[in-house]
Amino acid sequence: MSSIDTLPTADPAALGFDPDRLSLIEGMVDDAVAARDLPGAVTIVLRHGQVVHAHAAGRLDVERDTPLGMDSLFRMYSQTKPVAAVVLMSLFEENAFELNDPVSRWIPEFANRLVAIETPPHDRLRGAFPPMNVEPARRDIMIMDLMTMTSGLPAIGKLSAAYYPLLVRSSQGTGFMPGDTLINDPPRSYEEMVLAIADMPLYAHPGDRWNYGSDFDVLSLFLTRLTGQNLDELFRERVFDPLGMDDSGFYCDDADEGRLVTDHTWDAEGNLITRDRPETAEKVRSRSRDLRSGNGLFGGMLCSPPDYARFAQMLLNGGELDGVRILGRKTVELMTSDHLGDREIDLLPIPNYGFGLGYSVRKSIERSFYQGSAGTFGWGGAAGTWFFVDPREDLVGCFFNHVFLYGNRPGGMADLTRRFMKMTYQALV
Repeated sequence: MSSIDTLPTADPAALGFDPDRLSLIEGMVDDAVAARDLPGAVTIVLRHGQVVHAHAAGRLDVERDTPLGMDSLFRMYSQTKPVAAVVLMSLFEENAFELNDPVSRWIPEFANRLVAIETPPHDRLRGAFPPMNVEPARRDIMIMDLMTMTSGLPAIGKLSAAYYPLLVRSSQGTGFMPGDTLINDPPRSYEEMVLAIADMPLYAHPGDRWNYGSDFDVLSLFLTRLTGQNLDELFRERVFDPLGMDDSGFYCDDADEGRLVTDHTWDAEGNLITRDRPETAEKVRSRSRDLRSGNGLFGGMLCSPPDYARFAQMLLNGGELDGVRILGRKTVELMTSDHLGDREIDLLPIPNYGFGLGYSVRKSIERSFYQGSAGTFGWGGAAGTWFFVDPREDLVGCFFNHVFLYGNRPGGMADLTRRFMKMTYQALV
């Protein structure tokens, strides 16, 4: 069972924090829980490799009395991507593939892609779905395109509504499709869902634009075909076991069901309601159907807060923790550098961010709304989790929540993740 004691602790004042200012994080989270702005949260801050703040507040389930703790198991959703990227790059270091290899070498269904071209307005028929012409892609989709999310893969809102039936085949049962009632109960296998993506045209030429889509789902299938192992085996062999992340995996043992958080969401008035409880969750191993996604579908990986903090500290250390090396220092540098250049990342509400190989990367603090440092990297998940690593300040921050689509609260702000980052930086002296 995971404990914050798996990481060394220190006096905040000795590591450059004003303790009174840092303690304001606790009050902020406690107040939010009391106001039912979230069911609970765990926050962890490390500097120079030592824990200076760790706090848990609230409950596993907003309608039940079981308290949230450091050993609680959270659905990481898209925050699985950074771990998947480390698994991928560990294989890259072993020369299993090159970043400029075409993914069609392993998944031939993605060869010879076509790109949709929207029909000019004057050629459309009134009242009809706007059709799209297609043209051949200028080049193949490379592994690098998928890792930087510049593959041009189709996504909701990026293609004509005429392609909606095909999008359903690739997304039904994930809980991310509008009107989808089959939450974590897809009628197709994970591989079938990924391959259904190949039945649609790209919305942009590979390498042209950043878009939040299915790139890491395709990479997940690539990993299984490359190695012959499933994601649980790969993650455990290459990350979890070496780092002592004993409370991490894609499924939860029956004995640990009591530590799994309830997945919540918002109702139409912005109130918390339950979405998926442990006793009915796909994530309980007795109900496993091998729905493992490195992109975060079906909840992604499960993880306790101390486990993910260990993973983040390994990245900050340049690929090593407690004498165990996961990646080379220059590999981590490659992964956490911006590879977009002038292309924009349009998902985050904070300006001046680019994207590396599985991580957002802060390019500068000019014109920014929050404190921080250029070169800070990290990522978040659909249930309101977030982590950031600041190499300049030798700093790690981790925030854990369990509200699906947390930031989309109707009629009100849900921004505790960003406020946590702000409160961490304002405590530095």
